[in-house]
Amino acid sequence: MDNLKGVPFAKMTGSGNDFVFFDGREVSLERVTSPEMIKRICHRNNGIGADGVVVLEPQSDDGAVRIHYFNSDGSPADLCGNATLCSTALAAELGMASAAGMRLVTGAGVITSRFGALPEIDFQPVMEVAPAIPIELAPGEQRIGFAVAGIPHLVVLCESADAVALTQRGPGLRWHPLTGGKGANVNWVSPLPGGLWRYRTFERGVEGETLACGTGAVATAILLAEWGLTGGEMVTIRTSSGRDLRISLRRPADAEGCYPTLCGEGRVVFRGTIESL
Repeated sequence: MDNLKGVPFAKMTGSGNDFVFFDGREVSLERVTSPEMIKRICHRNNGIGADGVVVLEPQSDDGAVRIHYFNSDGSPADLCGNATLCSTALAAELGMASAAGMRLVTGAGVITSRFGALPEIDFQPVMEVAPAIPIELAPGEQRIGFAVAGIPHLVVLCESADAVALTQRGPGLRWHPLTGGKGANVNWVSPLPGGLWRYRTFERGVEGETLACGTGAVATAILLAEWGLTGGEMVTIRTSSGRDLRISLRRPADAEGCYPTLCGEGRVVFRGTIESL
């Protein structure tokens, strides 16, 4: 096990979805991203504690910033919405990119983003959407859809997201054969007063509930629109941390698919250096 003593990091949160960030100019990718090391870093009791690890690297050829994202179980993921919101804020602060507009390279393609009062990111077009999936509903569930918003998601419309027995229902849906070989994140959504929506996520790679999921919020907004339940292009979703994620959905007449924009928190909680893991 490589000793990371003295390596600097930033702990960030996106609506309660938390991450340990490393500056790729200060530490090599290989040094901090072995599965065993990620598990140690993310451990809530013996490590720093996080839902995932992110390494940011400037791309010398075109000025873009590469996001390397890993779940807390050590597995890589093509995209994490809240980590990308946090990356936008941190890349601007570190001088890797301009807050007015930047390009972030992810496993799901290039994301354009900017950082004003809050970070905001533009997803690649979402093309794969199925408003109905033939999965048996549990009590309190009303319909299930599927969308790939960078990564695959099931979205379950239900009477009350807060009443869902997530740890019991989540694993079976997360690994359902209809989601593909690697499974999917699962989001339960229910209406709140004032046109808001409440959702909860069982996240693959964490294998449990996270307080927020950016790609899940986007997939949820798209399915709500497909089901005819939203009043316009803007959807506001309340996370389990109590913070809101805002999703704008554009469907250009001259293009296929849905073009989502996600706006939400990307905040540094603290900075430090690793002593021992």
